[in-house]
Amino acid sequence: MKKTMFALLLSIFMLSAFTVPALSQNVTVGVSVGDWFMYEPKILDWIAEPGVPFPPDQYTEFLYTYNETDWEKYTVTDIDGSIVTFEVLSHWSDGTETTSNLSIDITSDQSYFYVIDASLEAGDQLRDEFYLFDFLYYPPRYLNDSMSVDYGTGTRETNVLDYEHPTVNVEDSIHSTMLWDKETGVLVKYNTVMNNTSSLGDKYFVIYEIELVEANLWVIPEFPSIAVYGRKKLKRQIG
Repeated sequence: MKKTMFALLLSIFMLSAFTVPALSQNVTVGVSVGDWFMYEPKILDWIAEPGVPFPPDQYTEFLYTYNETDWEKYTVTDIDGSIVTFEVLSHWSDGTETTSNLSIDITSDQSYFYVIDASLEAGDQLRDEFYLFDFLYYPPRYLNDSMSVDYGTGTRETNVLDYEHPTVNVEDSIHSTMLWDKETGVLVKYNTVMNNTSSLGDKYFVIYEIELVEANLWVIPEFPSIAVYGRKKLKRQIG
């Protein structure tokens, strides 16, 4: 059941970071039908008191996918205006595989982060302000930087978003760094450091990440060293 629900659970969390009013602008879809992108989800660190469950509560069920999935392959199957549809093939650590479909409108309040507007530059607004659960305020987000990344077989321009999530408890902190290939708008790395309190009052610390490891559009022999949190992969039994 958990495997068949992985896309929904992961999407709920990622959507929480990007549920916003639609921006009024012309957008560029930088991918084509047939393009594919393979990601490696991973838990880089997990610290909690004995007895704290993994995942900590229903809002962090996506962490199960990060810990139990070896890789996920996103293949573009359809493009309709600003809506990009992917077939998602997930290979689990027990050797099984599941498939699902994910449609992303890069302009709407149902937008996910796997692909963004490919016409954006450093300083451009990525998302408008919004309220999550009617009480957490997210200010407008702007791309912090554009930089050249050396993949060993050539350089590609990369857009960067670095931001702090709002939290319910003042002692909590959630920091995310996201990087997208500028030409295609495709996610190349997403890293979050979360020092948080669950809905049950449990304190925990987790670092999780998604990294692009293969693509049909350019060669990725090894992801370049970019200053984001965490390095060591911890595919292990948790809980």
